[in-house]
Amino acid sequence: MRIVCLLLLISLHWTYWKAISRLRWRRLALTPAMGWMLGLGYFVLAPLTLLTLNGGFTQPAVYNANDRYNSVSFSNATYLLPLLVIWLAMLFAFVSVIVLTPPYHGSKDDPPLLPLSEKGLKRAILVTWAIALLDYGITIWLSGGLTAFLVTHWYLRQSEFLRSFGQQYVLYTQLTLANFVVFTCVAALYTACLLGRRRFSWRFCGLIALAMLLQMVMTGNRIFVALYGLSVLVSCWVYGRKKIILACLALSPVIFLVFSAWGSLRGDLGAFSERLPAYVEQDLGNRAMTTAMDTTEGASVMQLLHMVNDFGGKFDYLYGLSYTKAVTFMVPRSLYPSKPQNFPVLMAQLYEPGEETSLGGTQLAELYANFGVFSVLILPAITVLILLLSEKVIRNIERHVLLSAVLFVLCVWYARSSFEDNFVTFLMAQLLIWVLRLERVCAPKVSPSPD
Repeated sequence: MRIVCLLLLISLHWTYWKAISRLRWRRLALTPAMGWMLGLGYFVLAPLTLLTLNGGFTQPAVYNANDRYNSVSFSNATYLLPLLVIWLAMLFAFVSVIVLTPPYHGSKDDPPLLPLSEKGLKRAILVTWAIALLDYGITIWLSGGLTAFLVTHWYLRQSEFLRSFGQQYVLYTQLTLANFVVFTCVAALYTACLLGRRRFSWRFCGLIALAMLLQMVMTGNRIFVALYGLSVLVSCWVYGRKKIILACLALSPVIFLVFSAWGSLRGDLGAFSERLPAYVEQDLGNRAMTTAMDTTEGASVMQLLHMVNDFGGKFDYLYGLSYTKAVTFMVPRSLYPSKPQNFPVLMAQLYEPGEETSLGGTQLAELYANFGVFSVLILPAITVLILLLSEKVIRNIERHVLLSAVLFVLCVWYARSSFEDNFVTFLMAQLLIWVLRLERVCAPKVSPSPD
């Protein structure tokens, strides 16, 4: 079984490298297709690699994960079918990119860098961060002050606000989430601009780092730090900044450790100093493996492996139910009492019954829960659609530079989360960009491409 897994893994890595290399476009590193491939690599292929090389994984007991999904072992054929489903879906997706995208011939054939407006990007960063700071102030006020905010769990706090304010709070969180998505996109564009021009700004790069850390503290969510970090890495790769990549690799053990620790410590910030020593001393099994799985959200791939075995037998397929939320999200539950829950909540009801939580499971997991084995063909079909979308955006990149960055970030996230979440966030982000006129602010000062 281990040998079969390794052979499948090697073929995936080879096709993934061939595919992502063809998407290398120096005019702008942050394209929708690159984001989608980066998301599949980080949130699916990386955890699958860790699980395969380790022969499986069991989450530490201190995580209190349900035994319905907390352990995976490749010592027998139990997970052979799930592994084959993931392998085929990913392989077909990567091959689609290889077949439909011409090969990259080197930097000498690249078009010139897109002349982004640093002044406009700085202005957009300041505007969106000011909105984020306003949101943080409102959150602390609604929590009953700073002391009350520090001692409440971030997830339970949001649940309490939802019960108190209902649909209005849902709309508020969607808008504030969209705002920080836009901030992340503009920050990624600004950093890519500096990397392409081989420049550095301590002031604004420091501001971006501070904003990312503050957002992680205020919301408990690590995803934006991961999204921005991945955008920086891909920009370094596209623009040939090898020394920065090597420095990031050297620092990666520390970054991974901080990410993993934050997942355990973010619940009660008021007791952070007491909980940190307890975290250091607690039994995490193979700490290196646990840290790597935490950082890449590996529990979602473990859940995916279980879902392939469970759906169609233990659980009924959803038959597209979770995707209907993209249409009904604006309808208040008071008018539509039977409105379905979103996919993470549905999965929590199945795998963590009785707990007030949500579970992701990756986009491939959502596809399989809805359409079963047909997900093997639907994932590559989605990849083709994203390639076509990316090509259309690239043809008019001078007018859609911020749109390209938004789609890049959301495509990375889409590989990790549900369709409805990303669709709604995209609509809200576009609304915010239109209201604040940020596309015009960030657009390069050149004439539109004749193509």
